[in-house]
Amino acid sequence: MQNTIQQIKNNLENDIKFSKHCDSWFYKEHVLVVERLALELCDFYPKANRDAVILSVWFHDIGRAHGYDKGHDVYGADYARKTLTENRFDKDFVDLIVEACKTHSCKENGKSNSLEGKILATADALSHYHNGFYLRVLYSWSKGNKGDYQKLKTELFKKMKRDLNEKIFFDEVREKIKPMYEAWQKVVEEVVCK
Repeated sequence: MQNTIQQIKNNLENDIKFSKHCDSWFYKEHVLVVERLALELCDFYPKANRDAVILSVWFHDIGRAHGYDKGHDVYGADYARKTLTENRFDKDFVDLIVEACKTHSCKENGKSNSLEGKILATADALSHYHNGFYLRVLYSWSKGNKGDYQKLKTELFKKMKRDLNEKIFFDEVREKIKPMYEAWQKVVEEVVCK
């Protein structure tokens, strides 16, 4: 089973690394960060199925790598079900990963009920506070001259608040990240656009 998990991870990693649909930073500065954070959370919550968490990390944004930005969570869940079923994984194990992928955005498809899904959503939200994610959004906006900065700022504040309050499932993690959340809010608030 471990060899099969590693092979699936390697295949997904290659899909993401060499995708023409993802920005150059996406692999190293998002997916690898989500994986590191998810593994750290598994250390704090050892009852989690570590293999399910790892595979969930690699499937959760595969839709983006395959060109499906909108609905990428459902795409990733469906792709996980197909891939894992073809590799004869246990149905309960497959369902755990599918549910985590489908709910990691904590929006249209609801929130996860599993520890593994909560770890994935939390790690995904935490990754937005690392490696300048919000600066990348601001930079992309400035290069694309995409309209009203006040509207962008409102959307960023909404995303930051949702990441903090809806996607981070563990109170102790939320408290730890709160100073960074407040710092990013100041950065976004103080950007002067001309």
